[in-house]
Amino acid sequence: MTKIRVGVVGCGAIGTEICKAIDGYGGGDGDADLGMELKFLIDSHPERIEKLRKSLIKKPAIIKSDSMMLDKILTEVDLLIECASQAAVREFAIPALKKGKDVMILSVGALLCEPGLFEEIERISKEKGCKVYIPSGAVAGIDGLKSGAIGGIHSVVLTTIKPPSGFAGNAYVKEKGIDLFSIEKEETLFTGPAKEAVRLFPENVNVAASLSLAGIGPEATRVKIVADPSAVENVHEIEARGEFGKLFVRVENVPSRANPKTSYLAALSAIATLKSISYPIRVGT
Repeated sequence: MTKIRVGVVGCGAIGTEICKAIDGYGGGDGDADLGMELKFLIDSHPERIEKLRKSLIKKPAIIKSDSMMLDKILTEVDLLIECASQAAVREFAIPALKKGKDVMILSVGALLCEPGLFEEIERISKEKGCKVYIPSGAVAGIDGLKSGAIGGIHSVVLTTIKPPSGFAGNAYVKEKGIDLFSIEKEETLFTGPAKEAVRLFPENVNVAASLSLAGIGPEATRVKIVADPSAVENVHEIEARGEFGKLFVRVENVPSRANPKTSYLAALSAIATLKSISYPIRVGT
C-alpha cells in the first residue's frame, strides 16, 4: 500500500505526539501503523525540531524554521498538518490547499478569529478538490452535536475548567490584573460567545471553535472559562439542547506533560483523525 506523505508544521507537545504516531509508535497502543510517511518538519524554534527529530526512527529529510520555499517542499507531501498557531493556518494551510494538498488544522480558533478565513479555505478546497480535517480535540460529543444540528439546535454551552497554571501567560488575564496564583477557590475568568473566547484564550479553548463549526456557530455558542485551584485535570463540559433532546458531556482530561495548557486527548484526537484518513472503515458521524 502506498503511504500517505505528510508534512508537519509545529513541533510542540501535540506535533510531537503526531509525529511519533506517524513514525510507527505512540498513540497509546505502542503501534499506530497509520500508513503514513513523515517527509518534513517546520517549526520556528530549531531546537524543537532537533529534539523531535532525534526521537524519531525514520527521520524526515526536510526540516525548516520558516515558510520560505514552501511551494517546493509541498510537492513532497499529500497532507499538511498544522499544529503550530493560529497565524500558521494562513501562512501554511492556504498555500497547501492552493497546491491541491489535503490539510489538517489544529489551531481551529483561527477560523473564527480571522474574518473570511473559513470561507477562503472552504472555497479553495472546493476548487482544488482537497479535504480539510478538523479533529474533535479535547472534547467528546461532536458527533452528537453534528447529528443534532441536522434537526435543529437551540443552544450550546461550553464550560472549561482548568488549574490556574493552565492560564499562565495569557494576555487577557494579565490585562484584567488577575493574579492566578492567589486564586483560592473557583473563579470565572470569562463568559461570552465562542468567537470572543478563542480570540482571548487561543492557547486554551480551540475546542470552542470546533463546537461552533459543528453546531450553531461562533456567536450563538456560549463559553464559560473557569480557573479552579482544586482542579487536577483540564475539564470540558458541553450542554446542548435541540429538537433531538438534550446532550451533556463532561470530559476530565489529563494535561499534556509537555504543555499543561493543552490536553493529551487533543493529540490523541488528531492521531485518531489520521487513522480515519488512512483506514477504509470509519466509525461514527
